[in-house]
Amino acid sequence: MSYYESIFILHPDLSSEQSEKITEAMSGVVQKNGGKIHVIDDWGVKRLAYEVKKQRKGHYVLMQFVGDAGALQELERSYRLSDGVIKYMTLKIRQDELQPVKPKEAAPPAAQTETGE
Repeated sequence: MSYYESIFILHPDLSSEQSEKITEAMSGVVQKNGGKIHVIDDWGVKRLAYEVKKQRKGHYVLMQFVGDAGALQELERSYRLSDGVIKYMTLKIRQDELQPVKPKEAAPPAAQTETGE
């Protein structure tokens, strides 16, 4: 099994629900093919360095996973078939290059009031 980092860019006009659905579908492809998702990081909409499919902005998503070549091939096939994905790139990385997993953000603690008595 190898470690991979895949960045895909979604069409900027997609709703947040549509973007989440595509992201979940792509992570599902990896998992169905024996891979394991390490981290998915949604970077949001950013300006592209150059125009891609007549778009100047794109919704960036980073996904790091562990898998074999079959999982990678099927993921890239899914990228090509998805209308929402306008660009993608996948790199093989070393284990020490994996991002640390961010803990789920907890709600900030309620402010405590002092009575002064």
